[in-house]
Amino acid sequence: RKGRRRKMMMFLLIVMLVQEAKRTKADSSSSSVFNIEIPNSLHKENGYKHKEAMFGSPTYNKLLSQRLYYSNSTLCDATNLHASGGLPPGNWETPYILMIDRGECTFVSKVRNAQNLGASAVVVADNRCLCDDTSCNGYTDFNCEVNEPIMADDGSGSDITIPAILMWKSDADEIKLYLKCGNESPCPENPPRLYIQAQLEYALPAPDDRVEWSLWTTSIDAPSEQFLIDFTSTALALGQSQFFTPHYYTYNGTDYGCRSSNRCGSLCTNNGRYCAPDPDGSYSSGIDGADVVRENLRRTCIWKLYGGKDLSKDDPDYGVGSIWWHYIGNFSQFCGTLESFTSSTCINKALRASGASIDVVDACISDSGGADDDGGINTILENELKTKAQNNIYMIPECIVNTKPIWGALTTANVLNSICQGFSAGDQPQACSCQDLTFASDEYNKCLSDARSSLYPTDNDSNSGQVSKKTTTSNALPWWGVFLLIIAVICVMLLGGLIYWKKTQQQMRDQVRGILAEYMPLEDLGPSQPPTTNAMHSLSIQA
Repeated sequence: RKGRRRKMMMFLLIVMLVQEAKRTKADSSSSSVFNIEIPNSLHKENGYKHKEAMFGSPTYNKLLSQRLYYSNSTLCDATNLHASGGLPPGNWETPYILMIDRGECTFVSKVRNAQNLGASAVVVADNRCLCDDTSCNGYTDFNCEVNEPIMADDGSGSDITIPAILMWKSDADEIKLYLKCGNESPCPENPPRLYIQAQLEYALPAPDDRVEWSLWTTSIDAPSEQFLIDFTSTALALGQSQFFTPHYYTYNGTDYGCRSSNRCGSLCTNNGRYCAPDPDGSYSSGIDGADVVRENLRRTCIWKLYGGKDLSKDDPDYGVGSIWWHYIGNFSQFCGTLESFTSSTCINKALRASGASIDVVDACISDSGGADDDGGINTILENELKTKAQNNIYMIPECIVNTKPIWGALTTANVLNSICQGFSAGDQPQACSCQDLTFASDEYNKCLSDARSSLYPTDNDSNSGQVSKKTTTSNALPWWGVFLLIIAVICVMLLGGLIYWKKTQQQMRDQVRGILAEYMPLEDLGPSQPPTTNAMHSLSIQA
């Protein structure tokens, strides 16, 4: 079993590497532009080629124009951070962009050290030539790279708040040469104090007054789950100024050969078509990959029904999906353990609490093809696989705003800032005025409340527009609840009738006793004194 798992993980890794190679080749455009303004001899018409870091928090649609300094080192020693030995010589006056050599430590470590030194942005100078750039200084067939490396997060980059890029070696060498020599040849013994003015700008397309964004995740991705819970009130405050679409990452079991054998075990549904990794590492207990696929499908159906394009464009929940957002939080609260993750009782409780119809959601799952172990094609899961391939999604979580991936920590502040920068000038919604406030503070919550009130004047809670109406309708009693209610009413009526009958009988007994007590003295008349006519009449009544 362990051997099978290792082979499976190795296969997954190979496929991911292949996908990344395709992505690198296909993604020739970048959401950022880096260029040199001074001196003009280093300026390039379309900017310098570079790779963006997948960590940090860049500011979108705002130009960062500062002096560029070169550390003349890899800046890996966190205990020895200073400007000594850097170029140009002397102290580095803030704010500035810092160029650092690649090598000896992770990208995150370099950028963190630069951030601690006071840099506003980092340019990592590659130390290896590309194999298709034979003019690169130091080029050899044995030491070249087919593609530039990915500036990936090493797992500790959540504290990085500045942007970073990786520059091609041939371009970086040109900048270094200028700082060391200026325009002199050969280089002087003492480097001249020359300044370079660099510009870095991250741009998001802003086509209209609505931002379209999406998040690729899975139902067991903890960072995404916490972000979605935190972002719920912010998403509802943005309203229809944004159109959100959640996507759930599922592996194509056919690519892994899961359909032709039992090699994938409990990782897949629908005869090996749709798969997910085992989240707890145990194939015999806990949550299986197939369970993750089913919950992914359920959440996709909830969005499709209550927020997606199945809704009318006039519906206030179109592109907002408040019921979906509330389901994420309710599921985490009610079903967030290994034991309850697959519990239908727990899942139905979360659906009801969110205002979703259990029958309608179940029908969506069934109508799309279901997610049974021996099922066939599921149209919703097939569409997710197709969309994933078209967008070259190879890691989660991945947030995309106006077609551009957003790097950095998946936090409310970072995503809200990115969304607000995606609006065209003058079209930012009121919720964007909250982006400079501390998340979850009283001021932030008050700002969101005001933004919701401006969108939905009659709505005083965290839901939007028609949510209260939908929730009331969706929370109507089920048939068995109505049946029990009728039985309860009948029982109450019977009990009331019984009490009334007993009370009437008691009153009748009291009346009879009263009459008997009134005429009891007639017994003292004896046989020689016949009763009067009135007495006989009374006795006949008693008889």
